[in-house]
Amino acid sequence: MSEKNRKSTIVTIAKAVGVSPSTVSRAFDPTSRISDPMRERIFRCAQEQDYVPNRAASRLPMKTISIGLLMNDFYEPATVEFLRGINDGYRELRDLKIHFESCIIGYSSKTVAELENALERFRGFDGLVVSGFIDPEETVVGRLSVSYHDPGVASRLAAEFIADCLRKSESKNVVLFTGERKWQIHGMAAEAFHRAAKENGLNIVGSYDMKDSSDVMNWQLYDIYVKQGIKPDGIFITSGKSLDLCRYIKDKNLSSDTVLVTYDVTKEIADYIKQGVVLATVYQNFYNQAKSAFVNLVRHGEKTMDETLLQLPELVFGSNVDFYLG
Repeated sequence: MSEKNRKSTIVTIAKAVGVSPSTVSRAFDPTSRISDPMRERIFRCAQEQDYVPNRAASRLPMKTISIGLLMNDFYEPATVEFLRGINDGYRELRDLKIHFESCIIGYSSKTVAELENALERFRGFDGLVVSGFIDPEETVVGRLSVSYHDPGVASRLAAEFIADCLRKSESKNVVLFTGERKWQIHGMAAEAFHRAAKENGLNIVGSYDMKDSSDVMNWQLYDIYVKQGIKPDGIFITSGKSLDLCRYIKDKNLSSDTVLVTYDVTKEIADYIKQGVVLATVYQNFYNQAKSAFVNLVRHGEKTMDETLLQLPELVFGSNVDFYLG
């Protein structure tokens, strides 16, 4: 690999010139005390390597930035994608002196005391990324910003898609399932879907909080299909824990009569899409949520930071689902 094709950093320049990375960093600061010949050597090497100076490099002489990550493992697909985003954000800022530690707490076993102990571990850190601790009774952390997908947009996308699929159908009865509505994001999603359904001529015949529980959802499905005898034309679920719903629709041979829209892109959901059980799924981009949160937290102080880092959700279909599988 040629020198120009290799990713150029202040480290590669330092090795080529035979100086320390901090010396290279100072060369790009006009106020720094460095000899003109040395500065010229560094500039010439940087030009040869197609190096583009960035503000991050100027922070190398400063103290190490300590960043922590505190999250629970409530939903494995989200955890995997979230950690990938954090790791890529960390690598993107490799020119900085960053000390990074993470603490993942089991969702089913977590206690307030355990959460407080974890927070104590990060006392003195410059910043902390927190994910998954949004129950009202849990410890409140002073928040600089929040990074999440727009649940209102996701709900409108789902409602419009279902309405389009049912445009030639006389019956437009739909059912909504959400995760824990005490979590603000699911409450917002429910409100937005109800509004969008009305605007698009859909008739909501059931709206259920399945509390991210397979057992609760199975009882609700029994109530809909058996006790009430309802056969909805469309279903939207905002919880990533939708595999039991997909399995029910498939096993009961309801796929051809049900427009099913789910959440998140996993191998299992992708398989159901390819089988025609799921027609579309919402991609909320945990990767970008995590990466933007980490990068913006590290760069806090360098630039004005938005209080809300909003990721726009996307609808994924059989034609493009493989692209979203990491």
